[in-house]
Amino acid sequence: MNEQQKMPFWKHIEELRTRIIRCFIIIIIFMIILMINKNFVFDKIIFGPAKINFITYRLLKKLIKILEIYNYSTNYYFNNLYIQNRKIFGQFNVYIWTCFIGGIILSFPYIFYEFWGFISPALSKKEKKYSIKIFFMVFVLFSIGIFFGYFILCPFLIHFAYYFKISYIPKNIFDLCDYISLITNSTLLMGIIFLFPFFMYLLTKMELISYEFLNKYKKHALLVMLIISSAITPGDIISTIIVLIPLLILYKVSLYISFHIQQKKPS
Repeated sequence: MNEQQKMPFWKHIEELRTRIIRCFIIIIIFMIILMINKNFVFDKIIFGPAKINFITYRLLKKLIKILEIYNYSTNYYFNNLYIQNRKIFGQFNVYIWTCFIGGIILSFPYIFYEFWGFISPALSKKEKKYSIKIFFMVFVLFSIGIFFGYFILCPFLIHFAYYFKISYIPKNIFDLCDYISLITNSTLLMGIIFLFPFFMYLLTKMELISYEFLNKYKKHALLVMLIISSAITPGDIISTIIVLIPLLILYKVSLYISFHIQQKKPS
């Protein structure tokens, strides 16, 4: 065993604290960068899905026209969304919170690097050889989740919220805090959810779960994924299916990973 593996428990805690502080510093640096570029962050990115010319809506219009699902003269949105701020410091609080969440997203590769550096001493030399591949896999999965949440999930959630009405009397004017929460939470949450195969890889390596366990309880897992999909979305069938499909794919990928890890283990 190397010196890191022989370290006492309090030394591990101290190392973990140091790594957390470094991660927090990187998050703050990215947060400041985003705060400096306020106009681009909010006008182009955060409020992108609130505009009629957002890329997802334009692609969907083309798809509708090709498939002739509806009369193409019907606009996907009649105009840009109207978003209002009803709190005295609402815009300032949103400004700080959004840049902080953005800092976490941009810092994720470094955060994972620190996390992997903390647990790597417990891995074998053979497992350490796959560090670059694992880092790349995590980065790709997280990025796909972020893009899925921003370009697919958020527009459909906004579309549902805009068009659903209990009566023609109330007008759908979105609150700034609610809109920002939907964008940031949905995007970051999907990034984390897409890391599911990586977590299954770790748990299988640690022998806390097995392929047999995942395969045996896949029906139960389907129910859990359905609940998660309903919790993330407003609960309408279309949005729920949009989230459920990638979750099912991720579960299949996790089964594949778990199976091959067990196959490589010496009997």
